[in-house]
Amino acid sequence: MVLSLPQLREVTEAHFTCLTERELAERRREEGVRVISHRGHYWEQSGLPGFFQPVHLLARLTPDEATAPTPLSWGFRAALTPETASAATGQVPVARLRDLDTYDVQHLDSDRRGELRQCQRLVRIVQLTGPSLLLEQGYGVIRDALTRTRPKKIPTLDEYLKSLRRYFVSDHWCVLAGLVDGKLGGYLDGYVVDGVAYGFSAYYASWALPLNISTGLLYAFAQVCRRFEARTLVGGLHGSDAAPLEPFEDGLGFVVDPIPIHWGMNPLARAFIRWRYPHAYSWLTGQP
Repeated sequence: MVLSLPQLREVTEAHFTCLTERELAERRREEGVRVISHRGHYWEQSGLPGFFQPVHLLARLTPDEATAPTPLSWGFRAALTPETASAATGQVPVARLRDLDTYDVQHLDSDRRGELRQCQRLVRIVQLTGPSLLLEQGYGVIRDALTRTRPKKIPTLDEYLKSLRRYFVSDHWCVLAGLVDGKLGGYLDGYVVDGVAYGFSAYYASWALPLNISTGLLYAFAQVCRRFEARTLVGGLHGSDAAPLEPFEDGLGFVVDPIPIHWGMNPLARAFIRWRYPHAYSWLTGQP
């Protein structure tokens, strides 16, 4: 299927709005997320109801700022400034691209360069500016990807269709898609806030993986963010379950930085989560 021009633009012409922390908080509220202003920063409810972290995940706070944003919060976490790192109660490993301002094919190892060339020959990478392609083909891709990787529960079709609204209700999301003869092979999304680019989520159809669509889309996203003068690109938290991806990420130029954090948790919630969900506890707090 060929989309009409208003639904996409070539990746070399990709455009979106870079935000401040306050602007991101406003956008998140528009998307239906619970956001709280607390001591000069904006916090959002993340994951389970009652757990909060800054909307700008790598915003560096002082210990006085990194406190529970509401008395009803059972838990929170925030990154600390380098100057106050000694007050950290934990740390989380964050995967990021080094030297984003000069990032090009020379930052890839030989395997990733070969994969990128193959993808660029076989896959057309575009920025989606409307929902048509995802409405028609997106659910099949996300269901395939989550069945294969199982990082989270597969949404229902209705939940998925409702979630697409956030991409196009504002102008700060950058959604890149890989097309093979007009068929959606995968897509990823992200945004830039205060010079930090966040790769939020990525989904790839199994049939498109041999075309190295993941390498092509990640590289394209990095180049778009570089054009918008982002200082760094964060690929997410680097947990123990990321080990199978390490050779892939290393080859693309990702490094893992331990970020000092301050966290707090209700004692009952802490005991329960540590007992029942030890992996989630480690992910939330940076402690074993």
